[in-house]
Amino acid sequence: MAEHVLTPQAEREPPASKASARGLLQRKCACGANAGGSGECETCAAQHQLQRHASRPVTPQTGLPASVGTTLERTGRPLDADTRHFMEDRFGSDFGSVRIHDDSAAAASARDVDAHAYTVGQNIVFADGQYQPHSESGRHLLAHELAHTVQQQGLQRAGISSLADQGPDYQRLEREADFAADRVMSGQPLPNGVLSQGGPRLSRKPATPTVTPPAPAATPAGATPAAEEKDPAPGFTAEYETSTYNRSFSLTSSEVPVQVSGSVSKTQADYEVEKLVLPAQKGPYALALCNKPYRPLTAVFEWAGGVPKPYKNIPRDPTDTLQRTWLSKYGYKLGKEAHKRWKEVGGESTFPKIPNGPTCEIDHIQELQVGGDNNADNLQVLDKVDNGSSGNLIQQQLRYLASAAFDDAKTALGNKRPKRVSLSFKGAVMQGSPKCSLCCQLGQRFNDPSITAASGAVVVDYDLIILGNPVKLKLPADKSKSIPLAGSPYAENKAAAGSIKGLTLVSFERDGKGKGRDKIRASIDGEIMHLKPNTKGGDLLLGIGPDGSLLLPKGKPSAPIKFEYTKLSPGQFTSLTVDSNGISAEGTIKPSIPLLPTLNVAMDANSFRVTKGIDKDKIKPPFPGVKVTEASIALELAPVFKPVGTLALEFGAGKKLADLKLTASADDAGLVLKGDLLVYLPGIDQAKGEVKYQGGEWSGGAHIESGQMAGKIPYVKSGSVDVWFKAGKIDASGKVNLELPGNNEATLELNYTASKWVFQGRGRIKVKNPYLKPIQASLWYDGELFIAKGQAGFAFSGLDGTVDATYENKGGKEKVYGKGDIKIDKGKAKGNIVVELHPNEKISGKGRLSYEIKKDLVATAGITIDEHQKITFDGELSFPDIKLFGRFPEKQEDHTIFQASGSIPIPGASIGNIGLKVKLWGSLGYYYYVGPGVLTGVKATVKFSPFEDNPDFSFTLQAKASIPAGGGITGRIGADVVIDAYIAEVGGGLNVSAKAGLEGKAELSSEIAYSKDKFSVDASAYIGGNVVLAAALCARVYAEAGVWRFKVRTEKSWELLGGKFDTGLGLGVRLPLHYDSVEGFRMPRLSDIKPEPSELKLDPSRMLSSLFGDANKSDEREAGSKETGLCSVKGD
Repeated sequence: MAEHVLTPQAEREPPASKASARGLLQRKCACGANAGGSGECETCAAQHQLQRHASRPVTPQTGLPASVGTTLERTGRPLDADTRHFMEDRFGSDFGSVRIHDDSAAAASARDVDAHAYTVGQNIVFADGQYQPHSESGRHLLAHELAHTVQQQGLQRAGISSLADQGPDYQRLEREADFAADRVMSGQPLPNGVLSQGGPRLSRKPATPTVTPPAPAATPAGATPAAEEKDPAPGFTAEYETSTYNRSFSLTSSEVPVQVSGSVSKTQADYEVEKLVLPAQKGPYALALCNKPYRPLTAVFEWAGGVPKPYKNIPRDPTDTLQRTWLSKYGYKLGKEAHKRWKEVGGESTFPKIPNGPTCEIDHIQELQVGGDNNADNLQVLDKVDNGSSGNLIQQQLRYLASAAFDDAKTALGNKRPKRVSLSFKGAVMQGSPKCSLCCQLGQRFNDPSITAASGAVVVDYDLIILGNPVKLKLPADKSKSIPLAGSPYAENKAAAGSIKGLTLVSFERDGKGKGRDKIRASIDGEIMHLKPNTKGGDLLLGIGPDGSLLLPKGKPSAPIKFEYTKLSPGQFTSLTVDSNGISAEGTIKPSIPLLPTLNVAMDANSFRVTKGIDKDKIKPPFPGVKVTEASIALELAPVFKPVGTLALEFGAGKKLADLKLTASADDAGLVLKGDLLVYLPGIDQAKGEVKYQGGEWSGGAHIESGQMAGKIPYVKSGSVDVWFKAGKIDASGKVNLELPGNNEATLELNYTASKWVFQGRGRIKVKNPYLKPIQASLWYDGELFIAKGQAGFAFSGLDGTVDATYENKGGKEKVYGKGDIKIDKGKAKGNIVVELHPNEKISGKGRLSYEIKKDLVATAGITIDEHQKITFDGELSFPDIKLFGRFPEKQEDHTIFQASGSIPIPGASIGNIGLKVKLWGSLGYYYYVGPGVLTGVKATVKFSPFEDNPDFSFTLQAKASIPAGGGITGRIGADVVIDAYIAEVGGGLNVSAKAGLEGKAELSSEIAYSKDKFSVDASAYIGGNVVLAAALCARVYAEAGVWRFKVRTEKSWELLGGKFDTGLGLGVRLPLHYDSVEGFRMPRLSDIKPEPSELKLDPSRMLSSLFGDANKSDEREAGSKETGLCSVKGD
């Protein structure tokens, strides 16, 4: 057997068999010990037998009270979080589904079966006060019962009457539960494999006479005796499953150990077994080797920790030692040459690795457990999963047989087990045909000199179960990921590909990680069902179960399965089930034929069909403006596409334009619709043709000659038209020749526009309107109304131009109307007018007109054509601004208002007793200007006929005369400091600038009469403002030494306040203005301009007093000292 990961001693035991187990009611005796077949422990049962022996025999409990079933029907409650966490950590199991029953009904049920607690499936029922998960004894009891839930995990609960199975298997399960509870309470985790699921019964040949059971009680005459319950046939089923590699195996045997007569002692009991059952995955050499007479099959077990343990088996050699031993059989050492040979026969470059799957293992052909050894002749190369599963199943078989032997020996020894039991097998049998997977084949090829690198990859058998039937696939042992089945060169693969009706197994998709998660790619049979191959999203990936069964879909898939039906196009299956009858699918198809709606479809292995008739209200009209009036189409999709029924369409949203009635059939390309077309053209009662839908295209139509149009279309002379279906649309073509009024010829073409038949063209038509010339028109006729629409010349009362005109003829009734923008350019009148022609041959209009009243005087106003056809210049005249005169005077002229002269004392300024004065210099003056004068906002109200040669009219102007005026003061005055007597140098200065701004505006708003081309304006304008003088910020005086206290050159400064001096004087001028439209602007004479006031007087003393009087003066200081003020700089 290959290398395994060894666990501690208690963990090495394989789990007991699984498949033969069923749900058992397991309980505790009322005394606290394990309950036996009678509901009591062995001690209590023995005591009761002794006490009752004189009265009546005791019969085992064969049925269960009704209270058990009632309790189990209740939901119970889960374990609390702390208890669950405590137990799960030690058991290594998930107790999320365990339910506790400890109410009064549960307690009554436990009393009825005479138990502290009992377990069925995942339900644990406690007697009154026995559920105490936080006490020592209560936790031990709970652990014991939880062990039973692990043993019964995944089992279907049988009928209540079948739960009372109290055979030897029952006792073994109780021993395991006691062992588990003891381990949990000691704080040790539970080893793997200690708890098995269910267990077989033991049938043995007794070494001592058995007690004859009491005769059954008599039954009343005529009554049928109760059927005696029979024990199940002896035997067991062991199971092995690896989730890592997604595989499972089982092994079944009916063998039982039989005591060797006289060999039972307290030390050892010897047993014989007819056959050791070998799993098929043990390989092709195992059966022959295990039946060699010189290789006895024996196993010895000891009783340890509540379970049988192998006793003194030959130890297994290390893995590399086993590899070297096997290679030596063929003359190789573990190294370069062995690796090279391994690769030649189909392995990887390193022995014993393979292209796909886990590394091969060295297996003991005869297991060490049954007397095998580590010699080369007992070694073979096996796949990892085959090696592990076969060894485990044999181990389970041996442990089961050892447990049965121990139980049998215990009975023979008076309820006391021997230390050991030995099992001797008379021979071996193999369950099924021997299996030789990739590693096994590579081991065979390794010693075959005919196998070289050129021999190609190994082909291995892959066992697959399809719908319960075993199938062998031939798969290359290489790194290929996708292996074709349907197109495979191997007959086995081809047969497997078609083994399900309606479904093709396309390819085997290998698990790239070598973990056994291989899949089968499948697709619905396309050829029979008319489905296009390789549709994206149409393949199925089917998993393979651990037992090799192909996992087939049942019901709704995880995602819709896409398909494309060749006759109607795409669809999807939303439900798919595969069983022995083949596939069964339901979904929808979305036809590529525009008129068909989404259809519900169903498929089975023999047919593909639309499940419901097509509702006419859901049919999509194939053309705009069409409605479906009848639909009775049914579709059989496969194996033969067979549409039947009729479809009727009506064209025209309002007025009916055509009728089309189609009959459904099919050809190789798909659906065919064919039928009669009745067309109702403008001016034509009816025209008949034929239409067909085939290959996804519409064709056909109707032809109409001019003879069918005569007398129905106005002015028709000749022509023909066609209505046709093409490229998915309905259209029309053809020409009709007309003879229009005015001997004008024209041509109309038939078109299908906006779901209507329309004749359209161009031509020249003369109409009955005195103001219009013939219309160059677009022509249009829809069967009722003839329209000519275009531009035509227009002439009316001196107005000439072009208008948009329309002529209509409906049933012989004519009317003309139109509208246009006429440009006016006649005499003094210029502008435009929008005229409208009414069907009563009247004209109206409105526009804008400019009219030159006189040169440089142009007015604009509205112009109207009234209901009497009279043109009137009406409303308010708006004139542009009228310039009266320019600026006067053109250049600035200054006028003097102040001339400096003389000396003026400086208030408060002296040097000692010598007063200081200033000598003024400079002058101030003023200037002014007027104009330009403008008349603004000139308007007039007037009404006259503008197209008369010399219209005489008068009006009153509303106007405003705007005459701006302005002026200012200019100049500068200054002063020098002087002293009456010359003592030394005395100097200083004061600068004063005069600034004054004058602004004014003359405005006159009044009515100005206009008559005989003349009007006049008179106004008086005033401009004025205040005179303000601005001075420097400081004044200073200095003197040389020798005067008063001045020892050296000394300065004295005044910080002036404000820096401005308001003279208090106002300055202004007033002047008259005159304008008339004949003489123009009359300039005002100088004598007309009056200054206000007439004379300006400036008092220098008051000015100086104002500037110096309130000023702060600084102390005298030596000239040249540093000053931070404004007066620290020498003045001018």
